[in-house]
Amino acid sequence: MAGKIDMAGFDRAGPLPARVESVIVRVATHAGLQPQASNSCDALSHLAEGIFLHPEDGPRRQLLHHAKGDIGLAHDLIGTVFPRVARRLEEGWNHDRLSFAEVTIAATRLQDAVRNLGARHAPSRGPASLVMIVPAWEQHTLPAFLASEHMRRLGVPVRLLSGVRTDELLALTARAAPDAILVSAGSYRSVARMPDLFTALRRAIPRAVPIVLGGPAMEANFAECHRAGADLATSNLGEALRYCDLDVPVRIHKGTLCDV
Repeated sequence: MAGKIDMAGFDRAGPLPARVESVIVRVATHAGLQPQASNSCDALSHLAEGIFLHPEDGPRRQLLHHAKGDIGLAHDLIGTVFPRVARRLEEGWNHDRLSFAEVTIAATRLQDAVRNLGARHAPSRGPASLVMIVPAWEQHTLPAFLASEHMRRLGVPVRLLSGVRTDELLALTARAAPDAILVSAGSYRSVARMPDLFTALRRAIPRAVPIVLGGPAMEANFAECHRAGADLATSNLGEALRYCDLDVPVRIHKGTLCDV
């Protein structure tokens, strides 16, 4: 599944720029989807979800083709549309609107799109000041990709470490010398394994670095997350970055540490 995403900071409730509407509607119409009268984020996200759920991958590739040469379009897709598509996938799964296979395929396509567009339009940056960790035992990485790209567009250099063995994870994190570490927990069982990971991270890094725990476990297992041993437990990106005292050149109103 896509995993829960707090939409509080991605966000724009009204219409998206005309260019975004035009491209999504054009691609969706070509794919046989029926556009709605409104061009609100919700209406366009509904169309975008249909593009990623389409039986053929052609519509998604067409959308990426348009965005690869348009930085503004790529920014709006990654920063606003894609997080809403991920939320729709989650809601579709939770309410039996979508099957496991549909959600899995769409989430994989969405993650690939974020990786593809993010790599092409990532701003130049120096050494990573923040490391986001999705432990190897976690299965769903899409929201972490979205959060990482969102932070990069706020000017925060981020390195995402996902699916890496613990020994490699410790070495890579120490080598990155981050100013802060964000860790995503997806369930109670995951939270139960976090104290050992936090202890290992603190031993691997020779200086005191704040560790922030977030993820869907925050909603279902709030108390356990706060007892897991992180310096801060939150799913709010703005709160996490302020706590870590990172220099963010763009103001964050609320932000979100996307859950995985």
